[in-house]
Amino acid sequence: MDHLRVELSASCFYLFSYHHMDVAKFESGDGKDTITISFLNRRVRISGTDLRDWAMALQTRTIESIKPVPTRYSALGSEGGAVEAIEIEDTSTQG
Repeated sequence: MDHLRVELSASCFYLFSYHHMDVAKFESGDGKDTITISFLNRRVRISGTDLRDWAMALQTRTIESIKPVPTRYSALGSEGGAVEAIEIEDTSTQG
């Protein structure tokens, strides 16, 4: 796979080149997981539950897309992980 699609909503998504991925960091604590991915000029922060397998799949570029679970389903839990929020930060102007 060449690109990772990050969907913020049904009407808005970004495509990030896996070739521009600099680093990915997985952190877990207090029942919440966070994956931070740095791309050329962008930082993507994904938070949710049980995201370790998602972070491992980034290593092999086997994730095609990431999108948050609709709020009405988030309380149900999900085997295989549930993305609750995605933040995208422009890092091109940071020193």
